[in-house]
Amino acid sequence: MPQTKPTTPGQRIRGLRLRRGYKQAELAELAGVSVDLVSALERDVRKGMSWASMVKLARALDVDPGVIAGKGSYLEPVPGAAALAVRDAVINPGLLPKMSPEGGQEQPDTAELWRRVESGYGAYFGGEFGVLAADLPDLIHRCRVLHSAERAAGAAVLAHAWQLAACVLVHTGRDDAAAIAAERAISVGQTGDDPYRLATMYGTYSWVMLHQGRLAEAEEIAIRTAEEIEPTMSRAVPNQLTAWGGLVLNAAVACGARGDRAQAEEYLSVARAGAARVGADRHDYWVSFGPSHVGVQTTHIMTALNRPDVALKASGTVRREDLLPVQWGRHRLNDARALLELHKSDAAEEAAAEAKAVSAEWFRHQGFARSVVDDLVDHRQRLSASLRDLVSVFEG
Repeated sequence: MPQTKPTTPGQRIRGLRLRRGYKQAELAELAGVSVDLVSALERDVRKGMSWASMVKLARALDVDPGVIAGKGSYLEPVPGAAALAVRDAVINPGLLPKMSPEGGQEQPDTAELWRRVESGYGAYFGGEFGVLAADLPDLIHRCRVLHSAERAAGAAVLAHAWQLAACVLVHTGRDDAAAIAAERAISVGQTGDDPYRLATMYGTYSWVMLHQGRLAEAEEIAIRTAEEIEPTMSRAVPNQLTAWGGLVLNAAVACGARGDRAQAEEYLSVARAGAARVGADRHDYWVSFGPSHVGVQTTHIMTALNRPDVALKASGTVRREDLLPVQWGRHRLNDARALLELHKSDAAEEAAAEAKAVSAEWFRHQGFARSVVDDLVDHRQRLSASLRDLVSVFEG
């Protein structure tokens, strides 16, 4: 009789634990969490956990956190859309020395490649991962051809193509390939002439490290890069502030994920001062920074630190019009988690439904969304039509 594939984080933890021959108490001790947490998760009495706990358990079990979260590829059936094709474009023998794009190929039009990159970010922030994945392999190839012919002209557009690959690979559960793509973005960015654009590529690498549970490294990369471009506020140009502020917020998120509230708040305070200088939220190099984004990350961090009251207070400073679609969706998931912790199930369900309305495709790629929905179900004796709709996203 075929074995049933584990479908909850607790079931995955149990399978990994048994495979390694650990008792629950031994795993709890190795991870530095309570045995009650391990037991509750494995019995599916509790389906959600903090990011910090998931990272600790993943490290003890020698897997990436995404394995426990159940990350994978659930792309919409767009012709040509395949996460493996993006992975293959990143881990590609053609990138080896002496294996660059063959000569004689027609040089792509730079303006057209920029239009495709712009469209790619539109798909990414709109939660259309299938659309993005379908275009990326060819986009990367054409950007490589351009960069081979004109290094200065092709550096920026190719760096962003690699960055887009890193982003979609993280969401489809291929964090190792995402790290390689982010490294390629940095390497290419160094051949360009914009230090602030290059800094945002380091920010992507830091974000990938965060998803791998490498929290101290994520913080170090972000803050060291931020220090290198730290602005003098009276003379800073706006795109410099955006690149710098995004990195400081990355460092704050990494600290919050590992439970270091004091350091996270210190970074948030620095970012808040920079955001006040920016004034209105900005989107430069497809990085966002400003007062609303400080509010978004404060909400995220305080939710992770189990301070739902502080999280929701920070959420009140966020303006929806300052956020791109999936940024708003992720923010509303944090709101939903905080509201659940305060036993406000109706409001939490409404927030989760708003998140799903951004993009069902994006929503089903979020382990955090599944955790929120599972806990909403546990809080209900009867499922509303809205909650049944949320559950259906993860079925099939």
